[in-house]
Amino acid sequence: MNHPQDSVPFSGETKQPQPAADIVIIGGGPVGLWTAVQIKKRRPDAHVRVYERYSAYQRSHILRLENFSMNVYAKKSGDDAEAQFLREVLGEKLANSFKAAAGTGTVFIRTNDLEQALKEHARALGIETVLRRIDTPAQAMAENPTCKTFIAADGAHSQMRAALLGEDAVTDYPMQYVVEVKYQADGRAGTLDFLSDQYKTNKLLSNMVFEYVGREKEGKTPVTLRFFVDADTYGAIPQAGFKDPLAVNDARLPETLRQDIKTYMNVRAEKAGEVYAAGSAKLSKLTLSVYAAKKFAVVKEGRGWYIVGDAAMGVPYFRALNAGLIMGSQLAGIVTRKYAAPSVKAAAFNLVRPLDKAWEFTGAHGKNMALKVYDAFRGASAGVPWEMVKWDEADVQRFKSAPHPAFEAAQKPSVQKPFGP
Repeated sequence: MNHPQDSVPFSGETKQPQPAADIVIIGGGPVGLWTAVQIKKRRPDAHVRVYERYSAYQRSHILRLENFSMNVYAKKSGDDAEAQFLREVLGEKLANSFKAAAGTGTVFIRTNDLEQALKEHARALGIETVLRRIDTPAQAMAENPTCKTFIAADGAHSQMRAALLGEDAVTDYPMQYVVEVKYQADGRAGTLDFLSDQYKTNKLLSNMVFEYVGREKEGKTPVTLRFFVDADTYGAIPQAGFKDPLAVNDARLPETLRQDIKTYMNVRAEKAGEVYAAGSAKLSKLTLSVYAAKKFAVVKEGRGWYIVGDAAMGVPYFRALNAGLIMGSQLAGIVTRKYAAPSVKAAAFNLVRPLDKAWEFTGAHGKNMALKVYDAFRGASAGVPWEMVKWDEADVQRFKSAPHPAFEAAQKPSVQKPFGP
């Protein structure tokens, strides 16, 4: 089935007739493309075909990308294409540092920037990309009748997974309720020091918050604020996903949450030198859960089907992408074994499933416990008379009462004056 968006060429796509695919990947997001790259590095002679339904990645938010996740199980080629990819993702300084070679270090990057870098890396390796929506495994197999290896990388709401394993094929464990505020700053925006300014500000708020500040690009810096709320507050917020977000000044938001958002943004304006890009703030809500498919691989009509990335497993706190990259590298090592039957490869991928789950889920639960301890500590310490790490009363009143352009009735572009007393 073709769709209107299918007419827009995908980066690197060729309209010339292509040979039969050896490996087909459904989903050209970051994990799907990373898996394709890892496969091609191991088997340069393999024809790898990636199907993607959208010409541009549909989500634009900040990711915490751990260099470790691009190293463990990964195949390194050391060629110019790989070096260029690392520069695009990590930046010149980290890409050429010991941390990059050792697999350590962290960078914050926009999802669409990461996807674009992966597209170019895939193109340089000769990976075929097709802009077409694939709705079912049957459709994928009909279009690729000689292919024996199919990979589903079509996201958390995977149609391939549902068709292969059934609608009840996922186990899900909710952990936290989160409200995300995403916006852009004009120019370069700094970060608040975690042990001083962030901590002092968190003690002023009803809801715990953490900030994630990306790299400046084309005069704009992306900022994400994650507010951890209780179930009642979460339930009181109208539907707000990344496709249908709310404005931060929406009157339907609980007043305590709106006040928390404004207070934190006022602190950032003064202490981080942030100049808000008018009209850019959007609010969405999500439940942070750990979930996993009951199987990562099945054999269907003699073909091996493998589930990777968010389609296979999800972990919160910005670990989902990193877990997906590790899983993609791991899968690439399995499916590129030329003489193993599909049933053997599927069994091998399912064999590592409990280990993957235990590793990622244990990490997620550990971080969740640490967040709860921090939340309890900030609340308890806010009221003790001997607490020294706090804002002056004049600062508190200014942060809470000062206007912020994101909360104007209509967010019209305007010049924001320096914030301060």
